[in-house]
Amino acid sequence: MSSMSGHESGGFAGRVKALLADRVAWLTDERRDAAGEPTRAAALVTVLGREHYVERRRQYPIVSRRDLEGVLRQELEGRPPTLTMVAPVRDDRREVTFFELEPDVLSRAGPCLWLVPESLALAATMPEGAIATVGRHGYTYFLAANGVSQPSGGSLTSADVFALAAGLEARETLDLGGDGLRARLLGGLGHLPSGAWLSLRSPSTRPRFEFDWQPIALIAGVGLVAYLALASAYLTVTRGAREKELAGLGGEVEKLLAAQRDVDRMLAEQAGLAAVVADRRATYRLWQPVAVAWSKGANIDAIQLQDTKLVLRGSAPVATDVLAALSAIPGFADAKFSSPVREGSSGRQEFNVTLTMLTEAGGG
Repeated sequence: MSSMSGHESGGFAGRVKALLADRVAWLTDERRDAAGEPTRAAALVTVLGREHYVERRRQYPIVSRRDLEGVLRQELEGRPPTLTMVAPVRDDRREVTFFELEPDVLSRAGPCLWLVPESLALAATMPEGAIATVGRHGYTYFLAANGVSQPSGGSLTSADVFALAAGLEARETLDLGGDGLRARLLGGLGHLPSGAWLSLRSPSTRPRFEFDWQPIALIAGVGLVAYLALASAYLTVTRGAREKELAGLGGEVEKLLAAQRDVDRMLAEQAGLAAVVADRRATYRLWQPVAVAWSKGANIDAIQLQDTKLVLRGSAPVATDVLAALSAIPGFADAKFSSPVREGSSGRQEFNVTLTMLTEAGGG
């Protein structure tokens, strides 16, 4: 999706690229089309200028992507519309980049399917270790190849100062701006990983695509149980037929016994699968108390789940605030301190809290 040569523009690939480029809007001081003219037409992608969002990063000690998304939903509930990018696992942790949108950005972005932060798209085009100064339409900010960005202002007046403040080594400095900036943005969109597009859906379109998965999961579970019941009935009938054949066969008995053992093995496997389905537990729920504790300023040092008992060990400015918040979580009960609260050397209160995780039915 970068700049096109005359040869490409005359062929099918060139026409496809031109079509996609015409469906990308860019919101800076105004919302502009491929020709740089103001537009309110619908687009596939709206690129958000760096002045329209606040960027921050945070690391989570959570390996499971599904569990982390549950924690993020809890954290972002009630906050301004926010885009998130989840990095791959590193040292049993994941880093999440938050792009919190400024007020009225969604209305200014216009109708579109995806919102892509400008700094994210440009960083995808930069060589490793590079630091760039990005300037357009009277706005300037600094950008590193790893995606970290910061608007120019105050004491932050140059790429070298930005690199020093961000703890980065500027192996190469770039000056991004002018007429080639849009072509670089389009090229950056093409370099984004496929998984990023799931996270960059416009918040205004998400209610149309999000479903209540519990009824679907229930239907799938009922279907699986029905399948297992039919398989069990089939195997039982087959076993009875084999036993009847044994009475009329003499020299074939050993072969039939071997077949019978296979049927018994399959019945045992079916019973084991049914037991696994019946005993599965939604362990992702244990991260809900962690998110609530974090919201009260707590640092969690250890998490332990044994049967239905969940133990959180950590520290907080006021441990009783953490306990009160944990006591109010639906689906959990009997929140209490399992050991005396201690004053730490840093002025924070160290605590051990035990909760009981109720079953899905019991938790409501």
